[in-house]
Amino acid sequence: MKRFKALAIPYFVWLVFLVVLPIIVMLVLTFMSSNGMDFSSAQASLDAYARLADPSILKAIWNSLVVAFWTVIICIALGYPTAYFISFSNLKNKMLFLLLLILPMWSNSMLRIVSWLRLFSMDGLAALNLIGTNPAVIFVTVTTYLPFMIFPIYTVLEKMDRSLMEASKDLGVPAWKTFLKVTLPLSMSGVSSGIIMVFLPAATGFAISQTIGQGKVRLIGNLIQSVFEKNNYNFGALLSILLSIIIIAIVVVFEFLQHGKKERKEK
Repeated sequence: MKRFKALAIPYFVWLVFLVVLPIIVMLVLTFMSSNGMDFSSAQASLDAYARLADPSILKAIWNSLVVAFWTVIICIALGYPTAYFISFSNLKNKMLFLLLLILPMWSNSMLRIVSWLRLFSMDGLAALNLIGTNPAVIFVTVTTYLPFMIFPIYTVLEKMDRSLMEASKDLGVPAWKTFLKVTLPLSMSGVSSGIIMVFLPAATGFAISQTIGQGKVRLIGNLIQSVFEKNNYNFGALLSILLSIIIIAIVVVFEFLQHGKKERKEK
């Protein structure tokens, strides 16, 4: 394998230029005070860090976590049964069902978001006053990212050794107990992947909350967008780094908990 290490060099170079260098530039910007992209008169400053005390920032972060949390919960509640049904059914055209699930993703995401806005604006639904509320933002977020929960779970279930469930059935174990003791634990890797794939875009996005929330539901993504629109790249860079740190910390904690569960089961 050592002779193939040279093939990884181009990817390493791209990683440095597209990930490492931008992060370094953003980090430097957080310690500066400049007028937009005009850095000729830039000075060292901690003004960006001083603005972190603004309560609106904490509220935006909290709103983002709440929306992402409920999106993940609902996606699991809807996605797992769907993936389970497709995987364990006797359907001959499973790929057709999967195609129907992924078909909406082939259209422009903004077009789908605006379509939901039009539906919520119809006379019947408009009376419910859904536009500009957290439930509406969560609902559209779920419809957008639900396939990202279904496909990882389906992939794991499809590769699962069916003989394990048959053995459980032969031993007289009830179907519900077989699911809880065999199927569910073995499929948790798919659930974990789905949680990460749904949580990250749900917590960092801004298009859905901006369009469906109508400015009333302000997430951290919307805050970063507004800051950059005002040419405040210093504070915008700091918020972007802060958001990255929060997301990475959540993912690390989640992976740590998952690893801890595996170790306890092995013991």
